[in-house]
Amino acid sequence: LEGLCQETCRGSSGINAEYGGKIDSLRFRSVAISDLKLGRKVCLKANKINENASNKNAYIVFEHEECLDKALSKNGTKVDEHCIRVDKVVKSKQEVKDDSKNSIFIGNIPFAATEEEVRAALVQCGDIEYVRLLRDAKTNIGKGFGYVKFVDSSGVMFAMKIKDNVEVNGRKLRIQRCKSKITLENTKKAKVLKAKKKEEAQKASFRGRKSKSSDKSAFQSTKPKSRNKKVDPEKRPKKNKVMSKHKFDKKVNKASKKGGPPSKKARPDKK
Repeated sequence: LEGLCQETCRGSSGINAEYGGKIDSLRFRSVAISDLKLGRKVCLKANKINENASNKNAYIVFEHEECLDKALSKNGTKVDEHCIRVDKVVKSKQEVKDDSKNSIFIGNIPFAATEEEVRAALVQCGDIEYVRLLRDAKTNIGKGFGYVKFVDSSGVMFAMKIKDNVEVNGRKLRIQRCKSKITLENTKKAKVLKAKKKEEAQKASFRGRKSKSSDKSAFQSTKPKSRNKKVDPEKRPKKNKVMSKHKFDKKVNKASKKGGPPSKKARPDKK
């Protein structure tokens, strides 16, 4: 249940009589507190509730499934001048698709706007099943966006035609079509598969930055050796020095005086 006013806190006995079945549990949620510093538990025990908050939510668990259909039939009924929204907690895939077909997304909503004001602005488009405005869990102040579900898809078509002329409290609304969670998940999966195929194509053509280790080893032998490698001077091979003709003549003169021939290693330069 969503849209209940702060003063509405019915007991389980009244709801039992209304829906014709027993209730396992009844829990009220999203109760706005007045002092954020104290915390939610302390404020609820001390009854420090924000009186400016207009609505809250409740969760009901029935003993039998037969009561669920009766409860869903109460959707849109007025309770203390508030149109309540009654919906299932868990839905099937087909129900999620149907909701997205008949729903629109609304943005740029004033924070202080209520569900009744949004409903009054879009009632010209067709019969509205429910209006859902997302609110802060602690302060119960609107976040500026929400959803409107129509009874059939014709309301969505008409809302898209007049989307530029819808205002709430002097503020123009931003209206878009809704996309279901299933389609969003499918698009995400498609993007992941596309990225994987792209990586595999790059690895196969060796044009991408990433490649397999087996492919790299095939090209290691063909890589040219770099010429700028550092060589240890001790391991560098020694070259025979070539003597100039002047030095060679001096050495020959010394050897002739001593009476021996010059060494074979010392040879004059041809120049």
